[in-house]
Amino acid sequence: MALISDGSVIVEAGDGSGSLSQGWEALRLGRPLFLMASILERRELSWPRTMIDYGAMVLHTPEELLAQLPEQVDDALAVIA
Repeated sequence: MALISDGSVIVEAGDGSGSLSQGWEALRLGRPLFLMASILERRELSWPRTMIDYGAMVLHTPEELLAQLPEQVDDALAVIA
């Protein structure tokens, strides 16, 4: 999925979640990876800070995500709306 996606968002994931594999693969491929800000509030999780060190971005609002998508994706969303 990371290979065919323009970016990935992790909304919620525990230490053993498959979403982490998706996130690491997105980072390896140079694709944008976004972590919802609420994940960083969970102090028992160490992976969010490590992913941020490797280039993941913190996402506070959906608008922040839309601003990071390639222009052709924005155009496609405009056609749908």
